[in-house]
Amino acid sequence: MVVEDSLRTALSLAKNDGVTHFAQAKFSSLPRSDQRRWAEVYLRGLLLGRGRKTVRRIAEEVLELPVTQSLQQFINQSPWEWRGVRSEIAAEAERLLAPRAWVIADTTIPKRGDHSVGVERRFVPSEGRAINCQLATGLFLAGEAASIPVDWRIQLTERWTTDERRRDRAYIPATVRAQPAWRYALDVVEEVADWGIDRVPVVGDLRHTPDADRLMARLSELGTDFVFEVSDMLQVVPGPHLAAVRPSGGPRSGPHLLRVRDCLRGADVKHRQVVTWTPGVDGRHRATHAVSVPVRLPGGRGGATLQLVGTSWQGGRSKLWLTNRTDLRAAEVISLGTLVERTEADLRDLRADFGLLDFEGRSYRGWHHHMTLVSAAYTFARLTAAPRRQERRPS
Repeated sequence: MVVEDSLRTALSLAKNDGVTHFAQAKFSSLPRSDQRRWAEVYLRGLLLGRGRKTVRRIAEEVLELPVTQSLQQFINQSPWEWRGVRSEIAAEAERLLAPRAWVIADTTIPKRGDHSVGVERRFVPSEGRAINCQLATGLFLAGEAASIPVDWRIQLTERWTTDERRRDRAYIPATVRAQPAWRYALDVVEEVADWGIDRVPVVGDLRHTPDADRLMARLSELGTDFVFEVSDMLQVVPGPHLAAVRPSGGPRSGPHLLRVRDCLRGADVKHRQVVTWTPGVDGRHRATHAVSVPVRLPGGRGGATLQLVGTSWQGGRSKLWLTNRTDLRAAEVISLGTLVERTEADLRDLRADFGLLDFEGRSYRGWHHHMTLVSAAYTFARLTAAPRRQERRPS
């Protein structure tokens, strides 16, 4: 009771400010008043704390009270439901951004030891090496000037879901099982759709996602538009422009399967166009020749025609996108696909300034609570930031 009175007094002296009003609105789904107050404390710590955003530092910097254990309890053990808070964040992000895409992005969270939920030694392509880490899948609502994470999954292997002792220690719910990476991406898309957020194309980088074609096939079945960057080794069924071409190398899965890079090599001039790109996230001018051809996924995974768009950037690597929006011009496909860069920039901010990497607990529940409050902090920061100059799209 002493802690609760001190908490109430400290926050009331605080601050009848924008953070308070934001917290009251976004944490209204939490059933108890003390939970809503602790959520506000954690939010303030993520926004205002210096250095690492640990529970101890948040308690000391926000309240200047010895309440570390109580705040730790709220994050790691308290059984509050995070989905209601996330749906409120998503609604706020939608109002703020008028999003053009839902961007799927994976991010690694380095960890020491192997006791924190989901930790594995994984090869990380962006790092070019194996690291000990958690692997998170996030869904971001992305506009021209910013993107905001509104839903999260932590990828679990069978080492975490088949060992009952490990499950119990990490508070992993009985319904949670190990899944392939593409399934985690599908889960966040389906959940955000259930919140009533207006549908826009799902965008992401699937170059390193095994069975990426299964995600695309499932989204097509659900009637969900997508634009995904894909590996140049992905095999597809070519359209009429290459119907008679045979694979030139690699496994011969069938007479009409080609790697996507070979599909583009065989495209004639009518499939080519010039796309100019004005400054984007990094401010650099870009231009490209784009090639667009029709293809289909192999193996009965969706018979609908897709559009394959390939580019060759000036001073950069070539990129390949697959989309089920065959009505879009190549310029618009590129414009949507490069929103991944917008999300990569926001992930850097989340890692550097909003505590994305700083959760010290070991539980599944605590991880989701922390990531939810990180999303809340970033939403508030974007809500109160000065508007950025609108970036122009490709033409």
